[in-house]
Amino acid sequence: MQNNFITTLLDLKDVKVTKFRNRKNRIRIHIELPIREHICPCCHSKTTKVHDYRFQLIKDIPIYYKDTFIYYRKRRYVCKNCGKRFYEKNTFLPKRARKTKRLTAFIIDKLKEKQSMKDIAKLSNVSTTTVSKLLPCLAVNASSLPEVLGIDEFRGNAGNYKYQVSLLDGKSHKPIDILECRHKVHLFSYFNKFSLEERKKVKYIVMDLWQPYKDLAKTYFPNAKIVADRFHYIRYIVQAVDTVRKKVQNKLTPEERKYFKHSKKLLLSRYINLNAKQREELNYILINYSEELRRVYNEKEELLDIVHSNEKYFAIDKLNKWVNDNLNSKYEVLQECSKTYSNWIKEIRNSLLVPYSNGVMEGYNNKIKVLKRIAFGFRNFQNFKARILLMN
Repeated sequence: MQNNFITTLLDLKDVKVTKFRNRKNRIRIHIELPIREHICPCCHSKTTKVHDYRFQLIKDIPIYYKDTFIYYRKRRYVCKNCGKRFYEKNTFLPKRARKTKRLTAFIIDKLKEKQSMKDIAKLSNVSTTTVSKLLPCLAVNASSLPEVLGIDEFRGNAGNYKYQVSLLDGKSHKPIDILECRHKVHLFSYFNKFSLEERKKVKYIVMDLWQPYKDLAKTYFPNAKIVADRFHYIRYIVQAVDTVRKKVQNKLTPEERKYFKHSKKLLLSRYINLNAKQREELNYILINYSEELRRVYNEKEELLDIVHSNEKYFAIDKLNKWVNDNLNSKYEVLQECSKTYSNWIKEIRNSLLVPYSNGVMEGYNNKIKVLKRIAFGFRNFQNFKARILLMN
């Protein structure tokens, strides 16, 4: 009865536990399988004749944070007809393996967490090389494309390239694939592997304002509408405000400059999110320091109102007017910002009509950077890709 409890606890089917040793730093479990009829792999005749026994030490998942070993008394059978000798079959150990299937599953499960491979190897009582050998087969390429495709790059410094590209399903917010390089040639080569029917399934492509992505979308996705990510085009007008703020700040006296430096948060925040005291301080800054700063700040607020408007088609008309008005502005920062928006006006309009953005992608890329810091970087891109896909 006691042996049945131990077998059930260890989840070892049809296994007989002969001994259980619990030491200070490790646990050793002695097991063997019952004698049963086997089929000869050579002549396919049945036999129950035992030839001899061998002992094999197998690593298993840790129990009570202790290194756990299975001491397996492995039986060899001999065929009565052809004399072929072969080992008995079991369900817990792959062929020629020195660790159980569930230990492999345990390591893969730990790879999904934000841990270094060294820590995972120490916890699992295996080498770092053993852990890393599992990763290449887990770096699976995407076999299909979603209806909403998000694309963005991040600085991974893995393999031979500085920047990698992440692909995300814009609806389910699940990662699709990680590309080794953001160069146009590599992007075109990757999407060329998908059939035209598969690429036609993509209805929207969400991206930042980078021309190679735009060229990619027009070349390989005939049915897709390009959607500019709101964060990436809003930051242009936000940076314009900050540029003017720095210019004004540099002309001030040291005492005023110290005070003005703390106004950055006020100027970059939305006016509707400020309390009464903050609004009073902001109004004082805008009125008394610079007409250019006041104008650029007001244009920033107007654009944000357009982007967050619930009346989509009315917002498009206001956007067109905003761009046209600022193209002729007397302030250079507004002219440069408007030129950028004019070049991407169709994609920005699409962003006002659909709810898709790369906001989730930015959080996804942040998790990738955390993983990279924990691992102290990755030299092998396939290992890096596998960790990213497992982690999300």
